[in-house]
Amino acid sequence: MNPDYSIFVVGAGAMAEAFIRGITVRGAVDPKQIYVINRSGRARLEELQRLYGVVPTDALSDAAECDLVVMSVKPADMAAVLQQLRPFLHGQVVVSFAAGLTRAWLHEQVEGRAHVIRTMPNIPVAVMSGVTAVTCGPDLDAQEREHVLFLLRQLGEVVELSEDMMDAVTAFSGSGPGFVCYVLEAMENAAVQLGFTPETARLLLLQTVVGTARTLDEWGLSPAELRKRVTSKGGTTHAGIQAMQDANLDGIIAQALRAAAQRSAEMGREYRGEDSEAVAPDSAARSRFR
Repeated sequence: MNPDYSIFVVGAGAMAEAFIRGITVRGAVDPKQIYVINRSGRARLEELQRLYGVVPTDALSDAAECDLVVMSVKPADMAAVLQQLRPFLHGQVVVSFAAGLTRAWLHEQVEGRAHVIRTMPNIPVAVMSGVTAVTCGPDLDAQEREHVLFLLRQLGEVVELSEDMMDAVTAFSGSGPGFVCYVLEAMENAAVQLGFTPETARLLLLQTVVGTARTLDEWGLSPAELRKRVTSKGGTTHAGIQAMQDANLDGIIAQALRAAAQRSAEMGREYRGEDSEAVAPDSAARSRFR
């Protein structure tokens, strides 16, 4: 990447820090080429400067001199922030981390003054082991697109999707860590009930999960394939899986994903100021989970 490539980050919360950490720790961008603004005051900016060497600023006008603008603000605040930022946009790339805000809506807010990329990262990007779903528009040239994808890959995996899948990916990988943790919480509590100490239960839980994920990755297996390998008819795993099937766990998980996808669509309409009752629910997202 061009050593003079500069980035303007709007917001200084957890996602902004995850992005900054990933691209600076892995040497993708010179920290002195990263400018960060935060409406909540200087203390947080100074903390990011101390941790990563970025440049704090209180002037939105600095965005005019940067190649990339990263919007890491709450969806409800996006319209107001983009209105203030708009005069300083003149063809840069704007990346949004906000859930529910479509490329068309974002493009309208910047009045066509920038190329817009919509993304949906999940929480493991904070430890550079996440996944970010990305949807780019046809107005983005190949070099600009590759620059952004390269930066996002510093946070983990990147998956390019059509925009009609963004509510679905919000439900699946965005909310997925919460769903996984809910299941793991139940497993941990059950282990304690079986007689393990909380500390031992946590150790066994984490290593089982990490080890299973690594096995799937390194062996190139699907979850179904590995499950069959460790399940002997009449054995302990078979008994446990039978209990989960009897409880319709598959159906419960599918229902959770459908509910999350529908809520993502609803929230997007709310953030965009649309009448949720006048707009039909996202049929594409619903159909993916039937």
